[in-house]
Amino acid sequence: MSRTFCCLAVSSFWLCGCATAFSASSLNAVTSSARRASRLHSSVPASPTQPREPLPDGFYHETGLDKLSLALFRNLVQREIGFKSEKEGYEGLIEEAHNYMVVQKATPEQQVDMVQRCLETIAGPLVPPVYRTFMAPWPWAPFLTAFFTPPFFKFLVGPNKLDMRSDGTAGGVFVERCRFLEETNCKGLCTNMCKLPTQKFFKDTLGMDMAMEPDFDTYECRLSFGLTPLPMDQDPKVPKGCLQGCSSTALGAEIERVCSKQ
Repeated sequence: MSRTFCCLAVSSFWLCGCATAFSASSLNAVTSSARRASRLHSSVPASPTQPREPLPDGFYHETGLDKLSLALFRNLVQREIGFKSEKEGYEGLIEEAHNYMVVQKATPEQQVDMVQRCLETIAGPLVPPVYRTFMAPWPWAPFLTAFFTPPFFKFLVGPNKLDMRSDGTAGGVFVERCRFLEETNCKGLCTNMCKLPTQKFFKDTLGMDMAMEPDFDTYECRLSFGLTPLPMDQDPKVPKGCLQGCSSTALGAEIERVCSKQ
């Protein structure tokens, strides 16, 4: 049984995480479209964001496990989308995410499907049936999934810890300041390459609801295993329009095509 839990733990971090970002960009290809994009975005109101405290040095310190996990994750994504950034580490991951959205102009649906395929590859043929049988139907599933998630989730989002769900019961993970959202400042990347595909993967593949609830003011995030997420257009925590200083907008993303419908 301990081996089963280890499989589920490793799976959970990829599943929950952000699986979040993927394919890389050539800034030369993006720059030429930025002028045209600035006119395109001018009619879209920016969502206000509160000033955030500067992060202390080393806040996103990467351990050996983090670096290995990131390398393996990026390799999987690169094979899925057929593009590899020349940049190393997390910077390359961000550039890859921008490329898939901005250069390849993937629609929100394509972004979600691509991430979900990556998660299904990570889970493999064994984890889903084991999880659906021995975890998902049982009351301990939210807590155990949340218990194993933090150390494997850190490479994508930064410091996070076991916490309560949004309803105050056991089975949650709290992200102190999401690294992916902090470095992209992009609601579309957050929702299309992390929140929505991860929720969909848990529901469709693992058989358990999961609500991922980013805070677009503080860049905190809460994962609530076993809770049903609100539809995007009914979620008061999801702001309208782009975030101020959105990196994808600055790079020329055609927001009507590639960003969240919200």
